[in-house]
Amino acid sequence: MKHFGCDYYNAAPFVLEGGSIHTDGEGTLLVTENCLLSKGRNPGLSKPQIEEKLKMYCNVHKIIWLPCGIYNDETNEHVDNVCAWQNLPHSLSGWHAADVSGNGNRRTIAIECIMSSAYNSTNKKSEDNCARLAAALLKQYRLDINHLYTHTHWLNVRDGRNGTIDQLNTMYNRYKMCPAYILPHWAEFKKKVQSVL
Repeated sequence: MKHFGCDYYNAAPFVLEGGSIHTDGEGTLLVTENCLLSKGRNPGLSKPQIEEKLKMYCNVHKIIWLPCGIYNDETNEHVDNVCAWQNLPHSLSGWHAADVSGNGNRRTIAIECIMSSAYNSTNKKSEDNCARLAAALLKQYRLDINHLYTHTHWLNVRDGRNGTIDQLNTMYNRYKMCPAYILPHWAEFKKKVQSVL
C-alpha cells in the first residue's frame, strides 16, 4: 500500500481477514462471534477490546455481532458467507456489469445473490430473498419485470450480441454466466419476482 501512496495500518498482532467483516460504508460493521472470538485469532482480546479495535481501524461506530456463520466451514464462520450489503450512492457507478461505461454499470443496480451448486434449502431461501429485493427495487423505481437483467445480459450487449432481453439474459457468454445458479431456471425466477411485484 505504501508503494501506491495509500494510507495503511499495521494492526499486528490483531488477526482479521477480509471475509470476517463486512461494512455498509456508512459506519456499521457486520461480524460473527464464532469467527472473531475463535481461539485461533485473538485469544488475548475480549469482545469489547475487539470491538474497540474494529471501530478504530474500520472507522465505524456500530458493530452488529451475528452469533455464527456457516457451521464448521474452513473460515470459522466468516460473516461474508451469510450476510452482506452494499450501499453505493446513486451518484457513483459500480463495476458490477463488466460493460465498462455501458448502461449495465451506469444505469442499473446490482444484487449479489450468494448461493452454491448444492441448491439446498439455504440456497433457495437466498434466491427467494433476492427475488423479493429485486421486486422491491423494481417497485421503488416504478419499473416492470422487463427491467430485470442478468450480469450475462450486459456481457452479451458489450460483446455486440442481439436478441430479446430474455435471450440476452440467458445467452451463453464465454466470459461469465451469471447468476450461475439461477440462469438454468431464469423464467421461473422471473415469475417469482413478478409474483411479489
